[in-house]
Amino acid sequence: MTKTMMNNSVEFFTREDITERVTFRLHTASRLIQQMSITQLKTLDLTQAQWRALSGVCIQPGATLQQLTAFAQISQPLMSQAIKTLEDRALVSRKTPLNDKRSSVILVTENGFTLYQKAYSAMMAVDEKINSILGEEDTKKFKSLLDAIVVGFE
Repeated sequence: MTKTMMNNSVEFFTREDITERVTFRLHTASRLIQQMSITQLKTLDLTQAQWRALSGVCIQPGATLQQLTAFAQISQPLMSQAIKTLEDRALVSRKTPLNDKRSSVILVTENGFTLYQKAYSAMMAVDEKINSILGEEDTKKFKSLLDAIVVGFE
């Protein structure tokens, strides 16, 4: 690592020192993928939070807000806002179970499921772009490395 000293007390790192860091590269790749995802979802009038909420509802019918928040890995206030917007658009509905009046479960509507299918296809285009850049074998390795990072931080 190359360091330069200013006033003999503060270290400054070079551009190369910063850009060679895993965290810098991971952030850059994540930002580019996120931009592509946002562009895909915008054509369907969905935010990323709404997409995560809608996909959670579709693959976990009858999930609670807390369960959806855990699945989507976003904050509870952001999930609440996403569900409220989806509900206002008649894409999901809330039901109160007979056995637990304290919480509600979220269900997808027919229109919501149709939008989910379109959004899933749009998001697959992002995955396909990554796969075309890395190739099938490196994509599998990349997923495995990302899983290792997640497990290591949990």
